[in-house]
Amino acid sequence: MDKMQNQGTPQLSVVIITRNEAHNIEACLSGLRNFPEVLVIDNGSTDSTAERAQNFANTRVLHSDWKGYGATRQIGVDAARNDWILWIDADERMTQELEFEIRALIATAPPHVILSIPRRNYFLGQHIRGCGWSPDRVLRVFNRKQTTFDNKAVHEGLLSQSDRRVIRLKSPLDHHSYINIKQFFDKNLRYALLAAEERARVNRTVQSWELPLRPIWEFFRSYILRRGFLDGLRGLIISAGAAIYVFSRDTTRYFEDKSKR
Repeated sequence: MDKMQNQGTPQLSVVIITRNEAHNIEACLSGLRNFPEVLVIDNGSTDSTAERAQNFANTRVLHSDWKGYGATRQIGVDAARNDWILWIDADERMTQELEFEIRALIATAPPHVILSIPRRNYFLGQHIRGCGWSPDRVLRVFNRKQTTFDNKAVHEGLLSQSDRRVIRLKSPLDHHSYINIKQFFDKNLRYALLAAEERARVNRTVQSWELPLRPIWEFFRSYILRRGFLDGLRGLIISAGAAIYVFSRDTTRYFEDKSKR
């Protein structure tokens, strides 16, 4: 029996969505061996992601078309055998301290509780302390009897059926977000386009004056106010990426909206 079962903790299922994560999936799943069930929702990987995931005894691989971040994760939630859900990404790593803290809290927590986890973010192998990346808290553990994902195209959130109580954990989740510069800017652009799509869905318009000013402000906020300069060249790259993200998101939305008028 795994450690969680030995201490009588309510069972918990882990949900991960993947696409071409062969370089990440084994390291991620290795840290989840003590959890009774891990569901990998794969979205058409053309590498060995699914095959590598199936080598872990506690892991089930489900295949699904892409439905957006929240809706795709919800497929895993609905298929889980347990009510308590932990969702993480393939580039994140469970720490032993965090596993113990989660286990202790859900042993007595009512269903309306959601656990907030601090992330320790790494960029090109270095722990980033500025740029707004630290502290970085994410809501990651919930009970599906009370909580589900929303349908946002990007930066998905959690919807609760009643007033929820958020408990802030102390132990970190390690996040190795990018392996090279190309991946950073490719992902940055992809998220910006999804964010523009989300803004169109909620009819959020962009004014022409915002196009030059918001990226400048975003760089200033990341590099100066959030002390990105303390992270050296990496902080400069991250801050530039934040400005490019805002510019890409807003110009996409602005010209799409303008073309419909």
